[in-house]
Amino acid sequence: MVCSALLFCLSSTLPAKIDRHALVQRHDVVLTSFDGQNPLQVGNGEFAMGLDITGLQSFAPFNTMSQWGWHSSPIPAGTSPSDFQGQVWDTHGRPVRYPMPDPEHPAISYWFESSPHRINLGRVGFAIRLKDGALAEVEDLKNPRQTLDLWNGVVVSRFEVEGQPVTVKTACHPTMDAGAVYVESPLLEEGRLAIFAACPGNNPLQFANFVGDWSHPGTFDLVQQGVNHAEFSRNLDEDDYRFALSWDGEAKLEPPHAGDSDLKIVSARFGADQRWADVTEALRNQIHDGRIRAKVVNAIFGDPALGARKVLEVVYSSHGHERKVRVEEGQDVVIDPAPERERLTLQPAPCKSFSATFGFSKQGFGKALPQAKQVLAESRKAWPNYWQRGGAIDLSGSTDSRWKELERRIVLSQYLMKVNEAGSLPPQESGLVNNGWYGRFHMEMVWWHAAHWALWNKWPELDKNLSIYKKLLASSKKLAKSEGYKGARWPKCLGSTLTEWPHVIHSLLIWQQPHPIFFADLDYRAHPTQATLEKWWPVVEATADFLASYAFYDSTKKMYVLGPPVHVVSENTDPKTTQNPTFELGYWRYGLRVAEAWRAKLGKPAKKHWGEVLQGLSPLPQQDGVYVLHEGVQNMWTQWNFEHPALTGVYGMLPGDGVDKAVMARTLDKVTKVWNFDRTWGWDFPMLAMCAARLGEPSRAIDFLLHPAAGFQFDQRGLATGGPFPYFPSNGGLLYAVAMMAKGWDGAPSGNAPGFPKGTWNVRSEGLGSAP
Repeated sequence: MVCSALLFCLSSTLPAKIDRHALVQRHDVVLTSFDGQNPLQVGNGEFAMGLDITGLQSFAPFNTMSQWGWHSSPIPAGTSPSDFQGQVWDTHGRPVRYPMPDPEHPAISYWFESSPHRINLGRVGFAIRLKDGALAEVEDLKNPRQTLDLWNGVVVSRFEVEGQPVTVKTACHPTMDAGAVYVESPLLEEGRLAIFAACPGNNPLQFANFVGDWSHPGTFDLVQQGVNHAEFSRNLDEDDYRFALSWDGEAKLEPPHAGDSDLKIVSARFGADQRWADVTEALRNQIHDGRIRAKVVNAIFGDPALGARKVLEVVYSSHGHERKVRVEEGQDVVIDPAPERERLTLQPAPCKSFSATFGFSKQGFGKALPQAKQVLAESRKAWPNYWQRGGAIDLSGSTDSRWKELERRIVLSQYLMKVNEAGSLPPQESGLVNNGWYGRFHMEMVWWHAAHWALWNKWPELDKNLSIYKKLLASSKKLAKSEGYKGARWPKCLGSTLTEWPHVIHSLLIWQQPHPIFFADLDYRAHPTQATLEKWWPVVEATADFLASYAFYDSTKKMYVLGPPVHVVSENTDPKTTQNPTFELGYWRYGLRVAEAWRAKLGKPAKKHWGEVLQGLSPLPQQDGVYVLHEGVQNMWTQWNFEHPALTGVYGMLPGDGVDKAVMARTLDKVTKVWNFDRTWGWDFPMLAMCAARLGEPSRAIDFLLHPAAGFQFDQRGLATGGPFPYFPSNGGLLYAVAMMAKGWDGAPSGNAPGFPKGTWNVRSEGLGSAP
């Protein structure tokens, strides 16, 4: 009896476990209108597919992307990669050759910039016929309602066409580059609903919401076909990949075939605001073979609104139906009443329901794709497992009215990061949604994309991302040696071939250099074993060797300096004159301090030069009692108060090596008052929040996490602004900051949720790790 009473007392004092299903489910995404620019997604980190309101890509050519889906354009005629020589810059009296654009060989420089570029693997959608035989358009969909079931990773889409209901379920396989769709509708019984597949031509744009060239589509070439499956190849110059379809039930697979088009342009105008030009005839002149495929550019339509972002608005008719289309400047206008001529079409025999699986592969398929019902079942197993392991934060007991919006952002960010960023390569800024910077990933941004996994104890996801350092170690040592340094100099902007994009900023940016030491330390905090130390030591040692070697001893100042030449975090100063940036000095101190501690843990003797640099580094630069961007900066608070306020990151993102807290408190006040928050990036706000939290200002930290700036907003799907849209460093920064504020950091006040205000915020958390 005494034991029972004791157990009852203990259990009654323990906090109740978070109901994770309820936590996640209350933020399910519900959409009731078509959005032709921003997709809902299903995916697994290696592969993802953007969906429109139908549950596929029926009316918007959203992207299907993967970690392996890249293409390199042919090398320009008459050139060779070996022609590239970069540029030589003076570096503390030494001539150093950097991987910058080669003015003597611009063609091969551009080739290195744009190749490889990430590609859109293809598009899968519904082809729906109206009663009169015309293809349905998005305006024919009535009463749409689409729900993302976050807990199970399944999208359920419902809509009506001419009074007939359609119900669609879509999911991605958790370990395969494959998706599945299940559809129920009377339209199937009438033979009016089919599934199509298509792929775009190649178009290596630096930024593209719709990746590829849909004005010049590619083709899927049949490789083999069975009773309920078929496999196709897609060739792009020297690159190729495979696409496969499998289906349940009877269906006819139709290759591209001629359709019936009677396209007529009723009217067209081009412009912006009150400045419009009638371009009806110009657009009619673009009709070829019964369709229009053209780039919306001034060369075709003129420039009626000089300097403004213009749109093309078109009214056209086909098969007795009048339609409207609106296309932004720079995008493709594609109007094709008979698109089946360049699509594969899977036409089910009359039935009440139909399902299909579609997959993509770099090497081909060794076996048939799983049935759609199996894919849906696997999704319903994998996603609950994801939500139940690692950390969770429940804010529902708070009285601050903003709790639900913050919690919504947290939950949706967790979903999106798993879909887009839990892959074998570091993610690009927009994940697997679209392309920015040719789809390449940025090594300085790996922290903002991936560090949150550690604090949320999602190590399987993080370990895949962090494999990049082992892959790059040899080439990074070679780069450092070529520039006269020891250790490993980590590159900046890479694609699948792991070669640098030649660029002045890429060559001179340095704040990515200590990242692997930070990640190694996060790993050791979670897994404090000899095996962790040995796993990371080659990377940690090479990184620290570079940090110590890069710092230059200024005999006049009698201290070590960083730069010039150097590009700071904000990338907005003259690299030839910039010296001793605040954030980088703090990060150098952190990196060398941790590396020295690791040598001691491994029983290795101290490296004299590491200690000399650590002790002799220049102090963090100040002016008038506050920290500034870099040493000697002029007009700091009027000319340079935009872009990243990285001077606050040294005591927020970082634990504050070399920081005077009183000076930092004044600095944060100054930034809050005078920074131009209309010219910042999304991860700046979590960085500021973490600085405020460490300074004991949790209310200000919350204000930063819910700042009204346009550059830190989250749409219905959780897709965030903060750079070219969507911008996932906003999501990753948010997740790291809230975990740190909930669990704490080294030296944080004792008690629950030290980074949240007391009283109005009731924070329940479990399974989180603390920050350094």
